[in-house]
Amino acid sequence: MMELSGRIAQRLLLFSLVALIVPMVVFPAHFGVELAQASLLNVMYELIFYGLVVFLFHRRSTLLQLVEAAGICLVYRLALGALFGVVIAVWYSLNLTIALSLGMSGYLPAVLFQIAVTPFILIPVTDQLYRRGRPARERPAAEAVPQAPEKVRTATAVPRHRGSVLDSSAARPVASSRAAAVEETARDGGVPVRHPSETNGFERAVRYIGEHGSVHLAAVVDAEGLLMAGMSRGGAVAEEWSPLALLFLQCNDEVLRRGDFGESEKLDIALADQRVSVARCGDFCLMVVAERQQDDVLNIRIHQALDIIEKYVAERYGRLFNHNAEKVHVSGT
Repeated sequence: MMELSGRIAQRLLLFSLVALIVPMVVFPAHFGVELAQASLLNVMYELIFYGLVVFLFHRRSTLLQLVEAAGICLVYRLALGALFGVVIAVWYSLNLTIALSLGMSGYLPAVLFQIAVTPFILIPVTDQLYRRGRPARERPAAEAVPQAPEKVRTATAVPRHRGSVLDSSAARPVASSRAAAVEETARDGGVPVRHPSETNGFERAVRYIGEHGSVHLAAVVDAEGLLMAGMSRGGAVAEEWSPLALLFLQCNDEVLRRGDFGESEKLDIALADQRVSVARCGDFCLMVVAERQQDDVLNIRIHQALDIIEKYVAERYGRLFNHNAEKVHVSGT
């Protein structure tokens, strides 16, 4: 079953209102066209149009996926037309049956406009439909592993070394991973070796923080803004938040450099109902988004999670890791 985040739901509602209001502004102008009659042939043309638009965005879609997406578009458009009919019935004191017929099939300026915009409004829905319907062999290895019972979405990636500390050719990110599988690259022949049951230090850190009920999101991000591991709940998306971690620190550091204060080690941002914490840990940073009214236990968990990350990187990349990096201490706020 598809689950829409709050941001996507708001976007759908906004564009649906636009698709509803625009025909109301021009009603009852016909722009030189006659009233149309509902017919099966018109419905088939409409489904074909939806299928073609969806195919342009998802070239690897199967015929079943295209039919399902076109069906969703048709149901949405008919519902939008029915709502348009109800509104004009109330606004213009029309018979409800006649108004529904006009809104769903008769009044061509509204019908054609809503048909044209429907597949584009529903792009987020068809995107989820495509991801849900992909065969297991086309998914990343980590996605094919069942999730743990807890409702926590985890995204993992193997660190990429860059420069003198991390070499950019070492591994590739698996930012779309939703499970605990870890993919390692064997140096002997460069053959990927997967250990589905193993959990790396980045994952252990974010899962440990996620055990606290006030946490909406926890993510480990590398120096290039790539998501190494993440957990989220309540509609938060780790992949969308992770690039902001470096941006928060960079903007803050720019202000500090003007006063020759050096770089910040930890940043706390209090929002209306959330608190965002970003802390450095060597060449990585940890970002936590939680309820504003949190307790000191969460700060302790963040501190311990930073220890987990530091030890994991030191053990796994000991010769490359900067052992002189200062330890980040998280204090209560």
